[in-house]
This record gives sequence, structure tokens and C-alpha cells, in this order.
Amino acid sequence: MTPSVAHQRLLTRFGPQGWWPISGRYRRGRYKPPIPRHAFEICVGAVLTQNTAWTNVERALESLTLTQNLTPLALRSMPSRKLEQHIRPSGYFVQKAKKLKILARWAGIWTETIERLRKAPLTEMREELLELWGVGPETADSILLYAGGRNAFVVDTYTKRVGSRIGWFHSRASYDEVQAFFTSSLPASPKRYNEAHALFVRLAKEHCRTTPSCVKCPLRSGCKMGRAS
Repeated sequence: MTPSVAHQRLLTRFGPQGWWPISGRYRRGRYKPPIPRHAFEICVGAVLTQNTAWTNVERALESLTLTQNLTPLALRSMPSRKLEQHIRPSGYFVQKAKKLKILARWAGIWTETIERLRKAPLTEMREELLELWGVGPETADSILLYAGGRNAFVVDTYTKRVGSRIGWFHSRASYDEVQAFFTSSLPASPKRYNEAHALFVRLAKEHCRTTPSCVKCPLRSGCKMGRAS
């Protein structure tokens, strides 16, 4: 079973996922890059979601939104202690406040930065994001794919778990190895990368959990672990 076949099976079972959720709303079937204001929300969410559940991120984003502080200028100007209180629900709030300050400085004049994020060479933009303290490959690729609409496949715990159990790569494969596998196996398009990543996460949460539930998994027939269960 190839990733393309897996993608189609998951899409048939679960339907479009509408990632990235913006202001608590999913945009199923819509893949056009978001407006600048929503794109910055995605960038902030990509940082806040590190090591926590998305429900916690939503609470932090809501706090920033309700106080009209979800802009690069507001985050740069806000005292760190105040920012920490806004994002406390996301956990690791002292570190994440520092990361958001750095992200906000990088964002600069956001209408100009988002234009560069979407049009500058992909490798150049990815390296620039990775130079920011607190931005690793997963966060950088989430920003590139979901905020920038770029061909950057996001690798996370869920995609690694699903892929290794199917037999596509070893469970100890590196981020770059897993990403290279998917980018060489799927058509290069933000729409395909967006939906495939979101569908693998959905599968991991419903079936391919830490203790797998393979009986009704839509990929069972093509999965090494599923066939053995």
C-alpha cells in the first residue's frame, strides 16, 4: 500500500479535515492560503501546540484574540509576564512566551513577511525559520504548509507512528528520512500534503493509538501491524 492509496482510503472514510483550524473553525475542502491575520494565528498556534493538546492551544489563542493581542506588534510590545498569563493553558508558558516574542520580531511588518514566506525559495524560508530559537522542523513545516501554502510535508509523532506500523520506514527513522519518504511518494502540492497529514493524525487518534485498535482501521489490509493483529 502506497501513501497515495492510504490517503484515498482515509479520505473516503473520514472526509476532508479542514486543517489548520482558524479561530476554532475548520475549513473543510478549502486549501487557499489564509489571509495574513489568520496566517499569523497559524504561526502562533504552531508554536503553542508544542508538547500539548490542541484544546489547550485553543484556550490560549482565545485569550489573545479576545484582548486583541494576536498580532506581531501586540506580542512584541506586551510584557513577558502578561503574555505568559495569556498562554498559560498551553503549558511551558515561560518558554513559549519567549518563543512568541522571537517569532513576533521575525514577523516584522507581517503583510511583507507573509508575502516573502509564500514566494521566497522554500529552502531559504525553511532555513530562516529554523534559525529562530524554539522553532524546530515540525513547527517550521507547519508554518510553511498551513500559513504559507508551501510544499512542506509535516512530520509528527502521529505520522511516524502510522508509517512505521504500516512498514514504510523504521520507527527510529529521522524527521528528514520520514519527510523524504512522503515527499517522494505523494504528488507535491500543498493541498495533498495538508490533507494527508491531517488524515494521518485523525487515523492515529481513532485507530493507530499507542495501543492500536486495528479491527475497523481503513488501512488494516495494507498495514504490517494490522495484518498481524
